[in-house]
This record gives sequence, structure tokens and C-alpha cells, in this order.
Amino acid sequence: MYRIIFVFIAALGLASCSNTEKKINAQESYDVYISTIENRNPQTNEIAFVGPSINTMDQNNTFERYSLRTDQAQGGVKTYELLALLTYYSNWRYYDSATLENTPTTTFKVISREAGTCQEQGCVFKELMSIKLTDDFLHQHIDHGFQISISSKTGVKSDLFVPAQYIKGFLKAVDSKK
Repeated sequence: MYRIIFVFIAALGLASCSNTEKKINAQESYDVYISTIENRNPQTNEIAFVGPSINTMDQNNTFERYSLRTDQAQGGVKTYELLALLTYYSNWRYYDSATLENTPTTTFKVISREAGTCQEQGCVFKELMSIKLTDDFLHQHIDHGFQISISSKTGVKSDLFVPAQYIKGFLKAVDSKK
């Protein structure tokens, strides 16, 4: 009898763990809105908006820190990008490509690579990357978010998910904090 109950409880636990749907509450959209920083350049009258960082750790022990950024020129033209800082131990990975919604992106760019301190578990490596996005793309994904996969020359891949509520809060900040 106890074995049947144990198996039932274990099955319920495993079923709840298998649900990988990303659930975000409405408060998070407001938190992103409030946390989006506006930087004005008084000389050029350009504005940059930087969303709060999303921080995750993947199965390859890669610390993933990423956020949306928008630059708005004096004429009002906006450019969008996802900035991703991947930090890891051991050897260089040399991230070199990205796929956005399973489509290779041509706007992937490595901004910097940095080797940090070395300890028993290895050296700390950081790679900062940028992927350009369009206003249309963000508005198309405002209800369900999007995933981007960043791949390295060594075969390591990092999957970054930007939730719908993050996009909603960020775009609201960009449109109203002028």
C-alpha cells in the first residue's frame, strides 16, 4: 500500500517538474517598466534605454546575464538589441553565432572577451555579445516571449528566454519615458 502511495506521489512530483512553460505574473511587467534605465546624452540628444538584467545558470554552468537595450536617435528612430554576457570556467568557448526562433541571425556580434582570475576550478571567462532586434519582432513576441540560442566554436550552446512580461514592461518604458 505504501509503495503505491509513494509511486503516486513521485509521479505527481515528476509531472510537475516536467512542465517547462515559463509563467510570469503581471507584476513583473511593472517591475521591468520601473527598472528600465533611461540615459540621455545632452550633446547629441540621443536616449538609451536599458532593461533590467535577467540572470540564469544553464546546464553547462554558464552564468547568463542578458537584457534588452534601445537607442533612440534625435529624430526618434529606435534600434533594439539583446545584450548577453556569458560567464563560465575552464577554456575559451568563442561564441560565434546565434539563432533567433530557430532562424540563424545575421546581426550577432561579439563586443568583448575577457579572461579573469584563475582558481582551482579554472579561469573565469566572459563574453559579451549583441543581437540586433527589430521593433516589429518585439511586438510580434509581446504575448509569448522569445528564445535565442547562442552557439560557440567548441559546441557549447546557451538558450536565453525573454519572457512576454519583460518585453511588455520594457516597451512600455521605452514608449513612455521620453
